[in-house]
Amino acid sequence: MDAVELGLLDYFQKVCSSIGKYETGISNIILLSNSYKYQCHYDVYKRKILFNEDSFNWMIQVKWDDYAVPNSCQSAQSEWIYTRPISHKGEHKYFLAIVYPEKNNKKILQILELLAKQLSYQLVTQPNLKSLFLQSKYQQQITNTIEEGYLTVDQKGMITFINQTGTSILGLDENELVGQPLVEMLPNFNPSPLVTLQTKENWVNREVSFHLPKGKIHLIFSVTPLFENGLPVGIVITFREMKIIMKKLESLVSITPIFQFEDIIYKSRSMQDLVKTAKVAAKTESNILIEGESGTGKELIAQAIHNQSQRKGKPFVVIDCSSIPRDLVESELFGYVDGAFTGARKGGRLGKFEVANGGTVFLDEIGEMPLEIQVKLLRVLQTRTITRVGGHDPTPCNVRIIAATNRNLEEEVEYENFRLDLYYRLNVLQLTIPPIREREGDIPLLAKTLVEVAANRSNRHSPTISLETMEILENYSWPGNIRELENVIERAILIAHDVMEPEHLPNYLLTALVNSDKRKPAQSINLNNANSIREKEKELIRNTLDHVYWNKSLAARKLGISRSNLYEKIAKYNIEQVNR
Repeated sequence: MDAVELGLLDYFQKVCSSIGKYETGISNIILLSNSYKYQCHYDVYKRKILFNEDSFNWMIQVKWDDYAVPNSCQSAQSEWIYTRPISHKGEHKYFLAIVYPEKNNKKILQILELLAKQLSYQLVTQPNLKSLFLQSKYQQQITNTIEEGYLTVDQKGMITFINQTGTSILGLDENELVGQPLVEMLPNFNPSPLVTLQTKENWVNREVSFHLPKGKIHLIFSVTPLFENGLPVGIVITFREMKIIMKKLESLVSITPIFQFEDIIYKSRSMQDLVKTAKVAAKTESNILIEGESGTGKELIAQAIHNQSQRKGKPFVVIDCSSIPRDLVESELFGYVDGAFTGARKGGRLGKFEVANGGTVFLDEIGEMPLEIQVKLLRVLQTRTITRVGGHDPTPCNVRIIAATNRNLEEEVEYENFRLDLYYRLNVLQLTIPPIREREGDIPLLAKTLVEVAANRSNRHSPTISLETMEILENYSWPGNIRELENVIERAILIAHDVMEPEHLPNYLLTALVNSDKRKPAQSINLNNANSIREKEKELIRNTLDHVYWNKSLAARKLGISRSNLYEKIAKYNIEQVNR
């Protein structure tokens, strides 16, 4: 049986159902192809379309060429056959046939004529989905403008169209594909996308791999089944190469590593040694462990290493091990397959290690990683493959690991919070970033640079830093390191004018300097013969008192000391109010 336009088949049933209104004696209305082959028939009494070619075998003997005109003619069963063509644009597409015991029954001729005209009108005015989506002459122009492969398959599984992007992705010519069975040309679909014609469900972002003449190809594909009046027409398959998806994901998941070694501000010997070692490390493929307090710039060093390595221009994916919920760490790092767990995204999801393939993974706060995930990370480092959650097939993974921590991992190993074997795998090359309080001479450089950056960011004039303010900055312990210094500078920029004075600094910083026993020795301060620490404390108290107009309660709160302690220090240093 030839394929019948589904829209016509549905309309055939609708128009034939009206025959029941008349007592005509018609039992069946037969639909024939333009070569007079049986297609189906409408049973007037059962009021439905049936497909039973065996019941009409006798029609094979009829010489249809003699009866292509709208007349009745005698059948092989001593009955009369009435025929009428169903035409479109002057071409006979189908024929209607009725078997009736009387010859030249005008009523039968009128009914058949009416049915044929209605069905011909359907062909002219109601183009069905199959012709619209699967055979449209505009389809090529439209689909060749998209970045995805676009392939259409009819309800019998035959490929009817593929766009230029699709042929380029598959490495196959259009003539090799169109007219061929999908299961033969692309056999690795399991299950077949044609299943969607039964389930009536869309498939979204599924994965499949093919071994084609151009080599192994990994695709992400989606399937949309097409129906007309509830009947299946075919499917549309859109697909993209996994490597293209990966590149797009890189821009979403990874960051652009902008820092180079030239961007690091320093002059201290400790930083000179660090940068020298880091440059050597950048030329290798070995894993690196960066240790340092919070805010010392571990990610900046990692970016500089990446940008001077052979992986420059490839993904740089940052994974903050302390911020991912414990129960989601594995799926975030290694991805998951469709249906891996309740709430999993349909079609599965790529992990960050897959996204970073070819590039660098920066594992920040590695000391916070759960022990059970440390085992899986160790396996990735040993085998250079990852297996998604819920999956079984390992995927090659070519990444370089740079890990960072503010913990002492050797102690964490002793406390059994960190695996010794993983520690050795990560600690091939170790870099320790010194805190800024130990970077002699670097704080003035950092402070002046941060002032310029903060002023430009807020479109403000860049103030100079007074000697007194610089002394305070150099003598503070900076537990938050560069991050804290940047915050202090940005705050001071907002309230200072031409000169950044001590009163523009946060109270906690001034208080810490007054009360701390861990100050730099006076001889290490050499800014225009600055005062000793005792003189510095005296000056700080005087400035604070002047700033609050000698309101001693307010001054004590700003300095973080008691009111009685303030009176003691005023007496100790013989501080007097100067009338202005």
